[in-house]
Amino acid sequence: MRLKLKGVYVSRKRLATGAWVEYYNLRGVGAIKALAGDEHESFAPGTPAFMRAYNALIDAPRRARVTGTLQEVIDGYRKSAAFAKLADRTKRDYLAHLDRIAAAKLTDKTPAFAAYPLEVIEDPKIRKRLLDWRDRMALTSPRQADAVFGVLRIILEWARDRGMIAHNHATRPKKVYHADRSDKLWLPEHLAAFRAVAPPEMRLALELALWTGQRQSDLLQLGWSSYQDGRLSFRQGKRKRKVDMPVYSTLRTLLDATPKRAATILTTDSGKPWGVKPRPTHFMHAWRKVTLAAGLDGLHFHDLRGTTCTMLADAGCTPSEIAAMLGWTVKTVNEMMDRYQSMTAAQSNSAVARLEKFSA
Repeated sequence: MRLKLKGVYVSRKRLATGAWVEYYNLRGVGAIKALAGDEHESFAPGTPAFMRAYNALIDAPRRARVTGTLQEVIDGYRKSAAFAKLADRTKRDYLAHLDRIAAAKLTDKTPAFAAYPLEVIEDPKIRKRLLDWRDRMALTSPRQADAVFGVLRIILEWARDRGMIAHNHATRPKKVYHADRSDKLWLPEHLAAFRAVAPPEMRLALELALWTGQRQSDLLQLGWSSYQDGRLSFRQGKRKRKVDMPVYSTLRTLLDATPKRAATILTTDSGKPWGVKPRPTHFMHAWRKVTLAAGLDGLHFHDLRGTTCTMLADAGCTPSEIAAMLGWTVKTVNEMMDRYQSMTAAQSNSAVARLEKFSA
């Protein structure tokens, strides 16, 4: 049974051999012909070859409109391998940012960015206009403005690499959002206060984050299969870096005593994985409820990552050792140490002790 497609009509013609052939047309557009590579495939409404040709013909006017515009870059990036390899959460964020970029206007009387010809995108004057647009977004949310502009920079760089444009005028912008959380460490008294009021599932989350220094998203998906013979071995979701570490004794004792109620280590009080149902946002709500009960409003889960970095540095670990454990680059470790170590006196105490020993 053939599929009936709106606007498609068939005409039949008898060849000199006496055989009948059918030709397909799309009303108002023209003949529907097999695409290159499909010439020898079965070709009738509903067959894969026919549907590919039909969809290409339907999409032709839109492609003609976007060719040579920023929309072509956006469409190309969405279909690219660079986009495909992003983490699912990052993909969702990028898609929202791309939609915002496509719909953006400098003024009510100017076209949306998506319609801008690539020649305009390459004009050096566009940089000021783009930054002005970013600054207007920043009036509402500086952090969001930086995030959206960062995606614009990424897609223009993707286009430049492919010769679609010669210059990327969204490179190296100075950020409008500056967050300094170097004074947001989980000090021993904070950890003690949290442990005193935390239910078992939240206590496990705290210890797992503190003694591994991993991101919340990775910890919520961390499975028991990654914990073998006193070691944790897994690949991070964001940077895809492999982490393989022995488990600190305090955490190892807690893990060995924890019932395996699901495939993931961290679960709700009813034994359900946080990353499935309920969703990860529910974990954040549950975590905040405990921090408020402990009187720790202002401290976040991700502050534990900087805390772990500082603890390792205070223990005398080298930047390379810290990078291996946290899945960072050595450069990132050095930047984090510059920001966070001022909160503790361990490093200055060690430095003065070394000086005293040297001078004695």
